[in-house]
Amino acid sequence: MIQYKTGSYGFLNLDKLKPSPLTLLDFGIERRHDEVYDFDNSSRIMEGYLFQYTLKGYGIYETEGKEYTLTEGKGFFTAFPEKSRYYLPAGHADHTWEYIYIHFEGEAAKPFFRKIQKNFGSVIEISADSIPVRLFLRLHERVRNGQNPKRYEGGEIVYRFLSGLLRELETPAIHVRSAHVRKAVSRIEKDYRSISGIEELAEEAGISLPHFTRLFKKETGMAPIHYLTSVRLQNAIFLLLNSSDSVEQIARQCGFSCGNYFCKVFRKSTGISPLEYRKRN
Repeated sequence: MIQYKTGSYGFLNLDKLKPSPLTLLDFGIERRHDEVYDFDNSSRIMEGYLFQYTLKGYGIYETEGKEYTLTEGKGFFTAFPEKSRYYLPAGHADHTWEYIYIHFEGEAAKPFFRKIQKNFGSVIEISADSIPVRLFLRLHERVRNGQNPKRYEGGEIVYRFLSGLLRELETPAIHVRSAHVRKAVSRIEKDYRSISGIEELAEEAGISLPHFTRLFKKETGMAPIHYLTSVRLQNAIFLLLNSSDSVEQIARQCGFSCGNYFCKVFRKSTGISPLEYRKRN
């Protein structure tokens, strides 16, 4: 069972990018119980995008004339303004809705939103053990302990969240049961910049490299080296699109040994060089 504490947090945009491609506005974990909680998105003055995901209990989401009950593991993804509504059902004194939400804005979110809406609709279902949910819970715990995102980090966090969400929807991960693999996945997502290699993860798990590799691939569907590389590439793409750093600088920041090796891996994955990708996008 996942552990968390409620609390919501808002942020000032100090990135000095006009306009910022992605801006984290606010997020939180909230608990609604026996109260009026009802939002009509067609009349709200706020802008941007909202993702809201149920941890416990349930709430109602209405859109395009349909009503959805958002039970545990289900959530909605909306853009403001939109002809939709979400609320806590009235007349149930013992009813509770606990959820996470993340509110953000920026042009870079538009292709993610459009693709998710087109392929999966407004209401989606993902595991509480999925990458985007775990990323959010770690961020929430970090901010709750007074460690606010640094300059430009808010946009990076949103990009990682959207990338993880889309990847989870397109290729749902096999539920990770092994403590060894759960720890390795968490370590990769947190320390992808500094991990020296898969041997390091196997050693930390206290098992042989072949056994670790087989176990990781069985439970995630990916070899550990491919998972590590994909996380590094995702973050490299964000820096290519949202910074003026050189290819060599980005390579080092994302854990690649040098710019030449990064270019080779990037081209193999995308078919073009990092600089060409930056130019096109």
